[in-house]
Amino acid sequence: MDYTLDQEKTIQEWGQEKVRALNDELNDKKGYLSEKQRDQVERELEMCQELLYTNRLKRKLSNA
Repeated sequence: MDYTLDQEKTIQEWGQEKVRALNDELNDKKGYLSEKQRDQVERELEMCQELLYTNRLKRKLSNA
């Protein structure tokens, strides 16, 4: 699926924000996550990172 430049920019901004928030949640020393919650956050983080990677790859391929 092709995205417009504005859509790609929005995906990139959202993804970076989400990755930062999830990393903060995983690395928060004060908060406690159960194993189930930690697994869920790690899966969500991985999905966001994959989306960012795919978005970047598509952008590079379309510019080549």
